[in-house]
Amino acid sequence: MTTDPRTGVLADPAVRNEDIPLHDDVRWLAASLGRVIRRIEGEVAFATVETLRQACRARRHGEPGAPSLDALLDQVDALPLERSAVTARAFTLFFLLINTAEQVHRVRRARAYRTADNAEPQRGSARWAMRGLRDAGHEAAEVERALLALDVRPVLTAHPTESTRRTLLALQARVAELLLAREGVPIAERTAMEEQLDGEVELLWITSEVRQDRPSVMDEVSTVLWYLETRLLDAGGSARDALVRAFEQEFGVTSEAVQQIVPLKLGNWVGGDRDGNPFVTPDVTVATARRASYAMLGRYASALAGLVERLSVSETIAPAADELRSSIESDCRFLPEVCEANRLRNADEPVRLKLSLMAARVSASRRLTAARDAGRTDADPAAYTEAAQLEHDLLLVRETLVRAGALNACRATIDPVVALVRAHGLHGYLMDVREHASVHRAALDDVAARTAPARRAIRPRVRRSRRGRERDPALLSHRGTPRRAPPAPDTAPMKTRGCRHPFPSRSSRSSLPAGCRARRAGDGRADCRAGLA
Repeated sequence: MTTDPRTGVLADPAVRNEDIPLHDDVRWLAASLGRVIRRIEGEVAFATVETLRQACRARRHGEPGAPSLDALLDQVDALPLERSAVTARAFTLFFLLINTAEQVHRVRRARAYRTADNAEPQRGSARWAMRGLRDAGHEAAEVERALLALDVRPVLTAHPTESTRRTLLALQARVAELLLAREGVPIAERTAMEEQLDGEVELLWITSEVRQDRPSVMDEVSTVLWYLETRLLDAGGSARDALVRAFEQEFGVTSEAVQQIVPLKLGNWVGGDRDGNPFVTPDVTVATARRASYAMLGRYASALAGLVERLSVSETIAPAADELRSSIESDCRFLPEVCEANRLRNADEPVRLKLSLMAARVSASRRLTAARDAGRTDADPAAYTEAAQLEHDLLLVRETLVRAGALNACRATIDPVVALVRAHGLHGYLMDVREHASVHRAALDDVAARTAPARRAIRPRVRRSRRGRERDPALLSHRGTPRRAPPAPDTAPMKTRGCRHPFPSRSSRSSLPAGCRARRAGDGRADCRAGLA
């Protein structure tokens, strides 16, 4: 019999030693849930849930005298309606807590692999993949080329069966934090942690799992942005860092190119998938793009504030490059108040002054995005209009650190922000604007008819593209014909205007964040970007 060293409880001999903490967590959570049910719902409800749980467990383990499945179903059918609801709720939360414990255990096992001396890498990890490539005989240069070409793009959707209230997600996160914090805590302090856990489980018990109203498209957008801001940006950065370090550790080389890779970007359909969803209007698509941009700019503002705190680079020790000084003077012309407020304090720290000006420019971009979302056409010359401008300024700061020989400081501070900008731009994710092919074809026919009314009839043709896919005969039939200037957008039919609305003209492109592309559904062929541009 194995004893859990943390609790002194005898563990199931069938349980692997490394999984003992998981079983301990499940017992701890089950005990907490039982205490909550007993306090809030009463002894009868607790006894009903516990009796059913033990009966199910006995059947699963094949214990002698355990009830059959039919007997268990009869037992459930015999419950009064009110007690059935409490019992169902108890098992729903029990499974939710078990899922939380399993997620925590995955984190625990990953940490154990990373901290163990001379351990084999965890299966499926970046280190495991790099070691497999090395053992298979691949050279570092070959793997480097593959890493530079790597482009992974998870796409966010609003699948209703995967929907979970953010309130519950936050509660789960707090339970997970308590489980992780519990490790290594003296037994004398366990009582306080149990009280905290009981408090979170009580909140779970009195919180509804589902919303009472039907979520709107913008509610779904809000959920996607919550995942973007609180989970995906950090997870993407961690995955990138793990991949770079695994390459360096397994192949024994340091590559500047690999350190700058951006292997993971994000896509999104929520707010842009109009095929079969009448609630996803052009205005919703534009609002979705702007709110993602607003969230991303907020992340950059926070990151720059952190850099201001950390990068205390003295001009007398590490002189700034002339280009950085010129950049500061240029920014000060647009941001005199920010410059005046920081110039004396940062007289010997041009890097900090530059970062403060960059933070002000990001804040200006964020204000403009909010203004446009509210229907105002404000202007501010200090605002960043392209991600390349922000990246350029970050690289100016990076160059000062490189010139000073602070390469590890670069890697720990500037490089993660540069990677974030390269991966997510000012838009956060690449949003697909999906529409049925018939709608796109109708819009193209209308635009073509209004721009070239006298064109000769061309027989529809089907050609092969360079990738071997069929090109749309409707697009080919309109190509190469005489055209006049496009008609004013407000004179086009409503459906055509709706199809073109999210894609601004060259003169107004700054009003919508980058990161939107058109796709069509219905026939499986290539998208209509070229026709709609």
